[in-house]
Order: sequence, then structure tokens, then C-alpha cells
Amino acid sequence: MSNIIACIDGSIYSQSVADLSIWTAKSLAAPLTLLHVLDKSAQETASELSGTIGLGSREQLLQELIELDEKRAKVALKHGKALLNELAVKANERGVENVRKLQKHGHLLETLVDMENEIRVLVVGKSGEKDQRNVLSVGSQLESVVRTIKTHILVATGDFTPPQDYILAFDGSEISQKLVEKAIKTPLLQGMKCHLIMVEDDHSKEQAFVQAATKLRSHNIDVVEVSLQGEVHSEILAYQEKNKVGMIVMGAYGHSKIRQFFVGSNTTRLLRDSSVPMLLIR
Repeated sequence: MSNIIACIDGSIYSQSVADLSIWTAKSLAAPLTLLHVLDKSAQETASELSGTIGLGSREQLLQELIELDEKRAKVALKHGKALLNELAVKANERGVENVRKLQKHGHLLETLVDMENEIRVLVVGKSGEKDQRNVLSVGSQLESVVRTIKTHILVATGDFTPPQDYILAFDGSEISQKLVEKAIKTPLLQGMKCHLIMVEDDHSKEQAFVQAATKLRSHNIDVVEVSLQGEVHSEILAYQEKNKVGMIVMGAYGHSKIRQFFVGSNTTRLLRDSSVPMLLIR
């Protein structure tokens, strides 16, 4: 059975990821898996120091480093288990009965690739434990996950409030027209108001924009049509903030202008500044 997979790592976003995944699991009546990966890359730094150790003390200091790594791994294991237990209790208390706790050793991306067949929606924080000190940063692994995992991805960006509406970014391309069709078929968005936003300078895509809004309405979706001019990133976020829209929905595929946010330099700009969850539709 397909699961909602929530990536938990002890960062400041873990609670937000848990809240977002609980909402998703309840909305879709789907099982929830809380996943904690003890990432090897986070435990390799100490061992690299061995190259700077003098010959006379090499064996003793190497042994101390090994023991330190072992202690660090044990603490990380215990912390992860405690966090998973805490969040599983929260999920149960909020009405999610089918909750699985899963702890694995390895690299996050490799783990997710191995599990991909059982993922219905993947929920991740915008940055992980290593990057959490800078609240304006986007985690180093997020772009790799977005590029690789071919399921819907929900990105937690901060404190979570269940959304009542969402922004659907549209640029008039064939890819964004397919995104509209996918949004219509996405159960997680059913019953929510859609703010269909197009940012352009020459008004050449107005007909496609009107057709997209008409298609959404034909499926009984409440649509607000918004045509803006300027920089896509800043205009979308300014509109979201002004109108208190609860979620941003975009596509993570294709070669349109919109795609630049997820596979190019603009990825960090939108995720860095957004205060609401982002749903990347496949």
C-alpha cells in the first residue's frame, strides 16, 4: 500500500514535517511512515581528521576518533528513536491510526530511491539538521531529492496551518497546462480554492490562461484568476503573503520558465522565502 513518507531528522523542521504529513495522511486516508535516516555523510567528518595526526600519536588518536564516532552514532540512534516515538504518539492522538516508525542507516536519497515504489506523497523539510542554523537556507539534499524522486513532494517551510486554498503557478506552456490537469486529479487539493497565477510581460498567453481557468471550473473548483507582471519568484510570494494563501503548488518537471525554480538557481529563492508549504506535483 502507498504511504505518506515523512522524513524526520531532528532539525527545526521535524515538527512541521510531522504536522504536514499528519494532515496529508488524514486528508488521503493513507498510512503514514515516519522515516529517520542515520546519514553516513554526517558521521564521516571526524574520521577525516586522521590525516593531520602526527606519526607518534597516530594509533591512540585514531582509536579515540573511532570511539568518538561510535558514541556519536549511538546518541544519534537513541535521539532518532525518541523523536520517532514522540511524533508517532502525536499522529495517533490526531487520528492517524496506521503509523509506522522506520529507522535506517545510509544516505537519504538512496534510501528514498529504494522505497520509491511505496511512496504516495513524500514530505520533507526545506532544510535538514546540518543546515538548520540558517533559517533562510535550503538544505543541500533537497534539490537532489526533487530531481530524483518521481512522486508528489510536499516541502515544509515553517509552522504549519492546514491550508484552505493554494496558488497554482501557470506560464501558458504545454507543461503548465498538464500541471492543471494533474492538479485536478490530485486528491490532496480537492475542495480547496485555487488561485491560478500567471506572471508574464507580453500577454501572449492570455488565451491559454483563460482556458486553464475554465478547465478548473469545469471540475467544480473555485478559481481566482490572477495575472501579474514582474519577477515570477517575488510576485508569487508577494501575492501569497497579501492574500494569506495556504499552499503553493507547482510542477517539478518539463522545461518551462516555471521549472527553473526546481532544477536551476531559482530553486533556493522560492523555497528560502516561502512561509507556507509547497506541493511539487509529478
